[in-house]
Amino acid sequence: MIKGYLNQTATWHRVVGQNMYGEPETENKEIRVRWEGRRRLVRDNEGREVVSEARVFCTEAVKPGDELEFDGRSWPVIAVSTVPGLDGKESHRECAV
Repeated sequence: MIKGYLNQTATWHRVVGQNMYGEPETENKEIRVRWEGRRRLVRDNEGREVVSEARVFCTEAVKPGDELEFDGRSWPVIAVSTVPGLDGKESHRECAV
């Protein structure tokens, strides 16, 4: 159902491991998204309240710690919620960036 609304493109910088210096290594992939610039207060993985500048809807397995590049800017993914479809399986994800 959501796929018809994913009419924008972002580059997903997915963390796949660490290099020998302990820095994250990423893979890049273009994904379809629905980007809504909307400021709100969310909790990150450590329970801290942080301000999210936008929410992003997608069907990919985006997770906190990844980055989404959109409109010439990289945005760190703060929090992710999964949304079930009518069949009980994951329909899409809502990411706070």
